[in-house]
Amino acid sequence: MLNLYSLQFTYQLIGRMDTAERRYFRRFSNFHSGDKYYLELFDKLLTYRKEGLPPKAIRQRLLQESPKLDTLTRHLNERLLEALTFYYQTNSPDHELSKNIHRIELLLYKGFISILPKQLMRLFQRAVFEEKYDKALYVMDLLKQLWGMNLIRGKGFSAEVLFRQTKKLLDDVQKIHNAWYAAAMYAEVILEEGESVPPERIAVIDQYVERMGLSVPDSSDPLTLHFMYDTAQALRARLGGQNQKYLEITRLLVYKMEQHPKKLPFLQNRYLLALNNYLSGLLEMGNYTEAEKVLDKLRSIRPSSRLTALQRERLLIFHELNLAFVQGQGDKVAAQYEVYLDRLERTYLRTSPAYALQSYYLLAMNLYSIQDVERTWAVLERVEQGAVEMRRKDLLLAALVIRLLAAYEKGERGALRRALFHGYRVLRPLRGTRTPVEKVLLTFITEALRGKYATREAALDAFYAYLTQVVPQSELPIRRFWQVYFPLDWLEKKLSGHLGHGRGSGAGSGSHE
Repeated sequence: MLNLYSLQFTYQLIGRMDTAERRYFRRFSNFHSGDKYYLELFDKLLTYRKEGLPPKAIRQRLLQESPKLDTLTRHLNERLLEALTFYYQTNSPDHELSKNIHRIELLLYKGFISILPKQLMRLFQRAVFEEKYDKALYVMDLLKQLWGMNLIRGKGFSAEVLFRQTKKLLDDVQKIHNAWYAAAMYAEVILEEGESVPPERIAVIDQYVERMGLSVPDSSDPLTLHFMYDTAQALRARLGGQNQKYLEITRLLVYKMEQHPKKLPFLQNRYLLALNNYLSGLLEMGNYTEAEKVLDKLRSIRPSSRLTALQRERLLIFHELNLAFVQGQGDKVAAQYEVYLDRLERTYLRTSPAYALQSYYLLAMNLYSIQDVERTWAVLERVEQGAVEMRRKDLLLAALVIRLLAAYEKGERGALRRALFHGYRVLRPLRGTRTPVEKVLLTFITEALRGKYATREAALDAFYAYLTQVVPQSELPIRRFWQVYFPLDWLEKKLSGHLGHGRGSGAGSGSHE
């Protein structure tokens, strides 16, 4: 586990800071008196980062210059974290409420009791409006303490008023919590088993959700409750194969949220997810024109925080690549290859690595669709590296299959054999832990290397039979693998085209590869 005060952490953190954050850190350090030796360490690490030096070599070099390196590193880390915390607090409306609560605590400490009741009630109403219920409960607790000290009795604050306000708040929180759990149960099934789920398991979840007593939210209910409830209903529709219903629910949810523009800056993370679900529904139904409009809407959002900006960028990359692939616009993606690589690398470890890996995979698929083999292999290297780091055997296997098909596209015997040996070296050590898909693929690779197939076309024909006959009839994990990571219809057409071309042209009469 990475130590928060280690040199390695410092090195990685500095590498992920942008120019504005580094500039703010230097200004922030001016508020501290005394010798600022940590600034010298900061400048050295920044220089080493630009040079691409490894952390081990840096530590040995710095220890020769400063025997107290560990103490200096700890001091630098404290200052970096402190500065970045202030930076985000002063640059995000999400932190405005917290700042005002801290001010109230200061006034309470200094004894300005007379002005606190109205200030606290305004803060409470603001927290409820922003749907920051943890802050609202904390403010209400301060009001109860003042009431208990007999400081606000007779000033419009009775026990009944405080009780009713708190009860309404807790009721809303409970409803939101239940709706979240319903959505989480349906989402968990999709994450674990895909969308080909036995109806019996869905029925069990339905019964549990019904016992929780969920009901359709009123127009006056919190927007967060609408989001959680509608998301649960949309996921349930998706599990039931009701794609049109899924699309209608997600479209209505986006409309509901857009009717409260003043709230959206404080609920941007939920709005982004609502747009994400709506985009998924549009792509599922093949409505690419509307999907382009939603993507433009996603681009036009002005993030309320840096974290929201990263989340938006992550979703943008994924859906841009996905939409380009399903529309056969791999050439447009190839023209912006370096741009996408830069965007992916900047968001890879700062958002969801799993989401980023799937975006890398979609980038490889776009390049492969236009037979850009060399760059397809380059991106697949990144997919395989990340899949190994995250133990995502499904993505690793997907990358291996595309690597083999890309090698066939290249049409070189040496390239195909390298791809086969690469797949063999990856799958062979997984003895005792191979999934059914991996076992079948390893068997296919082994037979190909032993020369069972006289030509490339014969090997491709065998793989085509495996894809179109074995996979759809096999057990659930295999079916889910192909549903999630391979557009089956597209891949079948591509393989069919190769086979037809080979037979029609008389190709494949040479020695086996």
